[in-house]
Amino acid sequence: MTNSTVIKAVLFDLDGTLLDTALDLGAAANRLLAKDSLALLSNEIIYQTASQGALALIKAGFGDQLSTPQYQKLRGEFLDNYTAHINDHTTYFDCVEWLLDTLDDNNIVWGIVTNKPTLYTSQLLVHYPRLANCAVIVCGDTLAVAKPDPAPLLLAAQQIGIPVCHIAYVGDARTDIEASAAANMLSVAANYGYIPPNDPTCSWNSDRQIDHPKDLLSILTVHAKKTDTV
Repeated sequence: MTNSTVIKAVLFDLDGTLLDTALDLGAAANRLLAKDSLALLSNEIIYQTASQGALALIKAGFGDQLSTPQYQKLRGEFLDNYTAHINDHTTYFDCVEWLLDTLDDNNIVWGIVTNKPTLYTSQLLVHYPRLANCAVIVCGDTLAVAKPDPAPLLLAAQQIGIPVCHIAYVGDARTDIEASAAANMLSVAANYGYIPPNDPTCSWNSDRQIDHPKDLLSILTVHAKKTDTV
């Protein structure tokens, strides 16, 4: 994609990109570990693992020697715990609301494509109506496939009616970049998200990288919304 490409829409990953959900995800795993009197996950491990999903957090605490049925049982308990405390510690990343206001001011359509299942996405976004009212939301179970397959991104593009060559996708996982590249969208790696130390964003071959949500504006070349917080 060339530097002169006009971006008319931005699609975002959810966890680790728009919302900082790591501590609530980690707490769900730690409640299981505490019940079995096992060592709790540190915040550092939680933040490095959160974007990889429930099973990764479970294995970070319980190890990888359990049977598949044991992991599935723990995953079910994890999700029950997470649902009960889905917004205890979750917050917007710094300046995300300002960024979304700026996109609106510049008539840039924005939406969400996440691997989070619809049930948990809906439960979480009840607390964030600003996000719930975006142009499109595609969840991990909307289709039979999820990221890194490009199909969810292509579905979002179809629903907002904008060609993929005019869409940027922002995410904090390698799967996000793989999906956006396969969909022929401008891929933007969010360095501020949940990045594993053994898989840095510089190795993902993204088109762009940003260290803070507000850095996206330099890529889009839009007029920034004035605020004293930025």
